[in-house]
Amino acid sequence: MARPLLYLVLAATLANSPGACEKSAASQSAAAGSSAGGSGGDWTSLGATACAKYFTPEVNAALLTGPGTPMTRSATSCTVEAAGGNIQLSLASENIASFNAGVKYLPDTVALPGVGDRALQDAVGITAYKAPDRVCTILLAGDDGYFKQSGPQLGQTLGGVCNKLFATNP
Repeated sequence: MARPLLYLVLAATLANSPGACEKSAASQSAAAGSSAGGSGGDWTSLGATACAKYFTPEVNAALLTGPGTPMTRSATSCTVEAAGGNIQLSLASENIASFNAGVKYLPDTVALPGVGDRALQDAVGITAYKAPDRVCTILLAGDDGYFKQSGPQLGQTLGGVCNKLFATNP
């Protein structure tokens, strides 16, 4: 159990890294501008309600050993809270270079084919990129044995949620 906690701390640290702040400022600037085609800032707003919409009872039953309750965490993220753990989803806007720079610090990643344009799975979830500027991250935090799926099956289930979000426009 200590190892997943370490990964969660690492993921939280990376999410709050200087590069993450820079991409937030960049996406705010892009959203504030009046140029057409800047979909990233608007797209991230789907994160607040994504858990209620995409973690359906069927998806939750496939993942969780007990019921889960979707909740908004911020304007770009949400969580499915359950007695033994939770699923955390967050959306960001960043280019492929920024995405690649961030994921190189994730430990023990494996490619996750069929999810976005590039996706990686690690010990605590997935991070996926879809051009031109969409990033979907889903992290799992819970007691040992709480989540029913693992490995490629888990990656495909979580990747399915990201793919649905990638296909959605606000």
